Amino acid sequence: MALSKKAKSNLIFYGIAGVLIIFLFFTSAGSSFRAWMMSFTLRTPDVQTSEVKSQEKQFIDMDWKVIDDEGAEFWLSDTDKPIFINIWATWCGPCRSEMGSILDLQKRLGNSVEFLLVSTTEEIGIIKKYKLSEGIDIPLYVNGSVIPKNLYSQVFPTTFIIDKNKKIVYKWEGAYNWNDDKIYDLMLKLSKE
Repeated sequence: MALSKKAKSNLIFYGIAGVLIIFLFFTSAGSSFRAWMMSFTLRTPDVQTSEVKSQEKQFIDMDWKVIDDEGAEFWLSDTDKPIFINIWATWCGPCRSEMGSILDLQKRLGNSVEFLLVSTTEEIGIIKKYKLSEGIDIPLYVNGSVIPKNLYSQVFPTTFIIDKNKKIVYKWEGAYNWNDDKIYDLMLKLSKE
């Protein structure tokens, strides 16, 4: 029994659609592709919408240790620079979609700001593998101690901007385009204060 032209066309269409769905949702390459596509929809965070409103929420009441992908420890108290902290995870699509803009912002700011990209739910081996697969050239971190309560987040990604005095100046939940002149100027201003 021969198939009609319409049946052949439908078979080809649904076959291609099925392969595309499998690629997008069941392969790591598809996951990376989805994150890349999502990165085009990211907006710049508005400093007026930061969740840090009260002085009480700004004060970090304890030091925090994170461990980089090579096993080196870093405490918040180890630096006198402003700190850009991004709480993320390798399994989080929105986290991966904003990663490129964070890396671009870090390149623009150089050593004037400390960048801590911290996966609080994963082990070093997982982030090392991710770093290698994505060609990331800055340290990625995992949690190494008790997280200060006002830096703890169950929302991925969450980003904190901390001044030189270790006070939280801004906090945003969700994925954003960080490589924007407004954020660059804000971070540069904090580094000069």
